[in-house]
Amino acid sequence: MIKQAQKDNITNISTLIFNAILNIANTLTGEEKEEKILETLDFYIKMDVNRLSYKNIYTYEIENQIVGLILAYNSNDVKKLDKPILEHLKTKNIYLDSFEKECFEDEFYIDTVSVSPNFQGRGIAKELFSFVEKKAKEKGFKKVSLLVDFENEKALKLYEKLGFKKNTILKVSNHNYHHMIKMV
Repeated sequence: MIKQAQKDNITNISTLIFNAILNIANTLTGEEKEEKILETLDFYIKMDVNRLSYKNIYTYEIENQIVGLILAYNSNDVKKLDKPILEHLKTKNIYLDSFEKECFEDEFYIDTVSVSPNFQGRGIAKELFSFVEKKAKEKGFKKVSLLVDFENEKALKLYEKLGFKKNTILKVSNHNYHHMIKMV
């Protein structure tokens, strides 16, 4: 079952996000050790406003266990969503004006999709994408977008199979990503 994440039940969410974004987690948290990264991700997830807030996360649950998620938001809100994270990084003496560009105007941006390894291959990611595409339409968007690492051939093939098309190349956290869009 897919539902909006709840602030009081974030078990496994930070792990799912970390498994999907890997090195970007270091940039967003200012941390190097996995334990500290997960702790900071939990902090962000519990906040009401930021790109990783529970308000932007839809979870897939099986027997009350979160086994997958999709995190998506209005691309026009990126500055507002990144401000709390940038403020938190200042407390760690990391001063950034912004993060690298991941999306463009008027997109419903899929920041993260992740399914626990034990539950992959069951169509969960496809259901999550279908859910978010419906959300995007409800919110008046004409397209959804995402990034995929050049080295993640498996994900690239899935996204293409789901109808996403390569749009341009963006560099984030010193890695090249295909920016992909799908009209909805």
